[in-house]
Amino acid sequence: MRRILPACLLFIAAASLAFGLSRADFERIVDFSITLKDLANAAEGRGSLPSAKIVVLNGTVSDVDVINKEAATFRARIELMTGEWIGTEDVKSYSCYVDFAGPQYATMFPARQPKTPAPGAVMVSSRVIVVGRPLSVTTTPLGEKRVLVEGMLIRTVE
Repeated sequence: MRRILPACLLFIAAASLAFGLSRADFERIVDFSITLKDLANAAEGRGSLPSAKIVVLNGTVSDVDVINKEAATFRARIELMTGEWIGTEDVKSYSCYVDFAGPQYATMFPARQPKTPAPGAVMVSSRVIVVGRPLSVTTTPLGEKRVLVEGMLIRTVE
């Protein structure tokens, strides 16, 4: 993953610059410094929601909910999670929801977990990189706060 993440970030930066964006323009749109921890803090009111920026997040998919499996109106929501060690005995986890809508995602999120997943399929326990825009804070069925992100791109990380 240490090689893939920088390669993806470099690709995104190069692609944006290739279309006539200056570095300053690019940095006004994308904020690479925002992490799942920052979004979790914003959901709990300990920071502001960076809704004016596109964020690049990495983590593990802890839940996949296919809301509409019809290809033309496909919609899925994933829970993206990461964590950090607190000392040597405790782990703190951070998560957000990411919504993906559109026919281009229909083949990426299988409605049922296949025995042999297709390359690039996103399932529970997949490690992924997500590009998206934070939209709002929402409440889980258990009453916890999560940031909802509009997913724009997702790639699995091997």
